[in-house]
Amino acid sequence: MEVSASPKPGLVDRLGSGAHTDMDFSTFLASITAITPYYCACAQTGLALETVDDTTLSRIRPLGIACEAAMLEATGGVNTHKGAIFSLGILACAAGYCHGRLGDLSPATVCACAGVIAAEAVKDFYKPDYLVNPTKGRQLYDAYGIQGIRGEAASGFASVRRWALPVLEELEGSGREPEEIHLQALLHLMANVCDTNVISRGGIAGMQYVQDSAQKALELGGALTPRGKEYLEELDREYIRRNLSPGGCADLLSAAILLHRLPALFAPSPNPSPERSAL
Repeated sequence: MEVSASPKPGLVDRLGSGAHTDMDFSTFLASITAITPYYCACAQTGLALETVDDTTLSRIRPLGIACEAAMLEATGGVNTHKGAIFSLGILACAAGYCHGRLGDLSPATVCACAGVIAAEAVKDFYKPDYLVNPTKGRQLYDAYGIQGIRGEAASGFASVRRWALPVLEELEGSGREPEEIHLQALLHLMANVCDTNVISRGGIAGMQYVQDSAQKALELGGALTPRGKEYLEELDREYIRRNLSPGGCADLLSAAILLHRLPALFAPSPNPSPERSAL
């Protein structure tokens, strides 16, 4: 649902590849097909847990590694979903636990459990191998103190809960197309989140431009007005010119959509059929 929302400035969608030259919509579909079973496995792991604690992440990390390998095989070596594998894998595990042990799939409960699971990931910044061979995330942490998706997950996806979920909840039942609602939520994330994908491509100045331009889009109505939609198309061209892609915000949008939809997916049917009742 995230990749289908169009037009997304600088990002892969149904209309184009944004600022990416090595992937397109079909690459994402191939990747999604390959990685989906691993999310199911993470959820099953969470379902079997008696509690979530500082050992839980180590239980699903092998699944994440295998999932990333499956993604790279499906895409010919292209990284389409590395951030989403991390964040959605943790959320799937948390949701499995919350469903099985707590009977509660509300965003607040799932995010609280996800924060406990992800807290260990922040310690990655201090591991010896990360100091000797620093990842891009480690380099950005050293330079700016930004923890990226690790910090976001450890916070219980605070940005998702503050900026994206309220938009999804407010516009549900409004008659708007899901694509419009998702784009509007994405703009709120882009206007407020320190996206390490953007910083990697355009530095702090690039991130400031993304935040400012997203705020302007919202002032024009965003995805909910004709002028706002026109501006999104203008931004896509400008982001491509500047080689900017808010991929971190796209991953957070995926997390928001998942969290928003989970409770309804597992809610009991209000009017079960006679056949189901008999079973």
